[in-house]
Amino acid sequence: MPQATTYDSGKRKPLGNTTIVAAQRCLSLRSKRPFLLSSIFLSVIVVFLPRTITKLSNGLSRKPLRTAVPPCPSSPWKPNESLQGNCQGGGIQPNPSIATATECASSCCSDPACITFQFRSDVGCLQGGDVRLGMEKDGTPTWCSDSPPLRWRGQYLVPRVQGQDGKDVVYSDAEKGEFRKKSCDLNSWSPDERPGQCFGLGSKRVEASASDVECMKACCADPNCGAWQWSREAGCYYGKWMFGCLSGESVMFEPFVGRRKFQESRTYSDASGRPWQQTLS
Repeated sequence: MPQATTYDSGKRKPLGNTTIVAAQRCLSLRSKRPFLLSSIFLSVIVVFLPRTITKLSNGLSRKPLRTAVPPCPSSPWKPNESLQGNCQGGGIQPNPSIATATECASSCCSDPACITFQFRSDVGCLQGGDVRLGMEKDGTPTWCSDSPPLRWRGQYLVPRVQGQDGKDVVYSDAEKGEFRKKSCDLNSWSPDERPGQCFGLGSKRVEASASDVECMKACCADPNCGAWQWSREAGCYYGKWMFGCLSGESVMFEPFVGRRKFQESRTYSDASGRPWQQTLS
């Protein structure tokens, strides 16, 4: 039986097998085009969506949403500041009967004896008397950091181990010297020993704040230095000793919600006597 002849519709010339095969392939590609486009689209989503989510997540974690603090008309909060950092000195104490930041603020507002409050999910409500903030030097001994808790690098240059009786183990001068030598060597130091903020190191060492290495070297060059801490945001601090070191758990690096009532008796000044004001980011 003779095979049917296929013609070119324009010139009535028989089409060769090669032309027919090419046409069939073209039709096949056209039929698959939606599938191919869908595959490409899905591939783009698979590759870029996780990256986008990660970037958004990182951005949110770096800039947490601030909880609104209700006003205190009877004794206004000091304006344009936030007690978002750790406090040291025992001037504010837990109030376990309060469960939220709003309740913590309202309760402090209504209590004439309460000047300061802080709240965070892991510690709950803290309330108490007046505090110093940041670079302020006038007023109460209780001091609060003006920045959110930071992840630090740092360590002791002297051995600090407690025995079973809770007392510090006493080391010989030779043992102390060997410990310091290892702590000042980049091949044997332990810069992640103290990731939580410590206290007692004094003022910022601007000249050694470029890096954790510079901070360590500056401390090691000072025979009276026994501990140091550094963070990219806050810089370098070192001194004879540090204490009250906070835990390295992730929640410990979340900011507090906190305010303090304005006190007319305060000058809110730094060591030079100049008024000091917190800078909020």
